[in-house]
Amino acid sequence: MKTMNTRRFAIMNHSLTRAAFAALALMFAAGPSPAGEVLSLRSAIGLALENNNRYKIADEKVRESRLRVREAWGKLWPEFGTDAAATWWGADKGIMAMNDGQYDLKFVKASIAVNPGVFYNSLKASQDGHVIAVNDEKRIRLDTTIMTIRLYYRILLTDEMVGMRTDSLRALEENLRVVAAGYKIGTVTRLDYLRAKVAAANEKTRLINAQNDNLSARAALNIHMGREIDAPLELDRGAITVDTGESDAILKWTDQERRGRLAGMTAESLKNRPEIFQIKSKKDALMHGARVGESTYIWPTLFASGSYGMNKTIKKDIVQTTGDIHADYALYDIGKMLSPAGWNKNWSVTIGATYRWGGFLPFDAAHAKSDQLKSQARQADLEMDDFVRSVRLDIQQGLLKLISSSNAILSQKENIASAEESLRVAIVQFKNGMIDNTRLLDANVELASAKTMFIQALYDLQSSKAELNRAVGYDYFEF
Repeated sequence: MKTMNTRRFAIMNHSLTRAAFAALALMFAAGPSPAGEVLSLRSAIGLALENNNRYKIADEKVRESRLRVREAWGKLWPEFGTDAAATWWGADKGIMAMNDGQYDLKFVKASIAVNPGVFYNSLKASQDGHVIAVNDEKRIRLDTTIMTIRLYYRILLTDEMVGMRTDSLRALEENLRVVAAGYKIGTVTRLDYLRAKVAAANEKTRLINAQNDNLSARAALNIHMGREIDAPLELDRGAITVDTGESDAILKWTDQERRGRLAGMTAESLKNRPEIFQIKSKKDALMHGARVGESTYIWPTLFASGSYGMNKTIKKDIVQTTGDIHADYALYDIGKMLSPAGWNKNWSVTIGATYRWGGFLPFDAAHAKSDQLKSQARQADLEMDDFVRSVRLDIQQGLLKLISSSNAILSQKENIASAEESLRVAIVQFKNGMIDNTRLLDANVELASAKTMFIQALYDLQSSKAELNRAVGYDYFEF
């Protein structure tokens, strides 16, 4: 019996400790299999931006807003055209009675009408719209970047979880095999056997869940990067497991340093966040829009037009006589002077201004439209106030999460070592009959929990860095 128990404990000791070290080796692996090309985080972000339709739409809106600015400037460019017309008329008496009509050709015809206030404020509103579009593109770029970072590290996290659960399941199944053999010969109680069986079944479920999480994260990243949903992915696992010393440096921050970073990051955020520029430009655009309506009664509309062309009079074949030959000759000479034969050149220039007096009336539509836009501008002020407050809160939460994840990394490193030692002691005590199999399983669960929290802390650190960058308005890991 002693020989059998010794052999059983040796098998359990080997399987459990092998699982523990295999999981740690997997956790700190330097890189992936050379079977496929490694996709770095920066490359993943580049692919996501290149294939993100929302980002492409935002880019097109930037181009559209630029054209709107050009359209506003175009109001200073006169309209040019060419006209050709034929006019027929009839009259019993007078000068018109001498002709049937005329042909008119306007080779060049130009006109322009500009209200200075409307033009200036329309131009400024279009420029504000361009600023809004540019910063919306930046906002989508930041959102795409942080989503890529989260998905990238989510895959690495679930990769580690799958590896850890696989080794843990292997150890628990081996333990179940040994316990089942002992139960058959009466050296292990039925309770220990059932608990070992339940532990193995639970770990198998956790492994399946981890595998599903991994597949879901991979599918989400592939779709996010514009690839096929099941395209193979080889990621840089060193991105999450390499110790850069950041956690140690972060935990050395004093309260004064943390407050200083909070103030500094808040100030940077107010200079970098695209939403700040969007809200400010939105307010400016609304105010310029309100002034467009006011300009209709503050400023006159200036206009100028001109043309250059030729005309030809359609002469009557039969000219009526007055009965007085001298009068007929006089009329004939006048007709030749007023309606010379053939095509005759002509030009004209008109300059003037119009004023819309009705705009002064309080119930005029321009007043109501202007007041509506001013109300929306005041709403933008309140929106800005709320956003500035939320920025400080986002940065505060980001710094706290950064500190907590750094603390978790360092504490869980030590905790893993303690859990491994606890498992080693439990194996020895179980071997000597000092504890039952339940305590041994508990030690194994504690080790798995310590590794799980360590891996989660690694993910939280990278995720909090990305979120902090997003809060400050940086593109990539510049906290």
